[in-house]
Amino acid sequence: MAAPNPWSSLPRVWVHMPLPGYRELSDYSTCQGFPVEELPPIPIDLDDECAWLLRKGTLHLDYGLHRHERAFPPLPPATVEELARQSNLELPHSFRRFMSSEDLQSRVCSCTDCYLDPGERIVETTGSMPGHLIHFLSDSQSCAHWYLHMLSTGASAVLESPDLYCYRVENSDWMENPACRLDRIDLAGLNFVYCAPSFSDFLYRFWIENEIWYAAEYEASRRPLNALELAYVEHYISKKPRS
Repeated sequence: MAAPNPWSSLPRVWVHMPLPGYRELSDYSTCQGFPVEELPPIPIDLDDECAWLLRKGTLHLDYGLHRHERAFPPLPPATVEELARQSNLELPHSFRRFMSSEDLQSRVCSCTDCYLDPGERIVETTGSMPGHLIHFLSDSQSCAHWYLHMLSTGASAVLESPDLYCYRVENSDWMENPACRLDRIDLAGLNFVYCAPSFSDFLYRFWIENEIWYAAEYEASRRPLNALELAYVEHYISKKPRS
C-alpha cells in the first residue's frame, strides 16, 4: 500500500507555459496551471547525478539558466548549500548537484526568462507539513516562484507560489510580496500548489517543455522535434478529440 502523500491537501498543478499546438488554454498568459495527473509520463531514468541531462541536454551558452544578466543578479545558485548547512539540512543530491553545476544549468533554458535564485534564507514551515522551504527559481516577471519543500522526515517535493518567500527584507521591487519578511509559515493556509514529487521530476519537465517550445516556436532555434520530445507531445495529441 502506497504511503499517503504529505502534500495531499495542496492543489496538484503543473505551473508552466502552454505548448502551442499541443497543450493550450483559451486565455494565454506567461504561466498557466495544468493538472499534474494529465502530464505525460517520464520515459527515462532520472539519476541523482543528473547524468541524464548531460546525455540528453544541449548546451545553451547564450540563454541557459547559468546566465545572470539582471541589473541586480541573484546570489549564485550554489549558495543554497551554505543556507542548507546553516539550517542543518541534507539537500536531495540531484538538487544540490544541479544548483552547484553551471555545466548542468547551461543545458536548461527558459522561454519566459526564468532564472535560478537561492534566496537569502530558508523558511521554516509549520502545521500539517512541517519542514523547510527553499526558493530556487523565479519567472522573470515575478508571476511564479518555485520552491523545494523538505519535510522533517527528509521527503521533498517541488511547490509553486505567486508569492516570493525566503528573503530577509522587502525589496522595493517586491512590494506586492509581503511574504518576503516571513520566517515561519503554514503552507496549508497559503497560495501554494504541488508541482512535482521530486526535484528530478520537475527538472525533466521544465527542461523538455522549454526544448519543445524553442524547437517549435523560436525562429533562431527552430528544428524538428527529436524522439523524446515527440513522445512528450504525442501524449497531448492522442487525447485530442478526433474530427
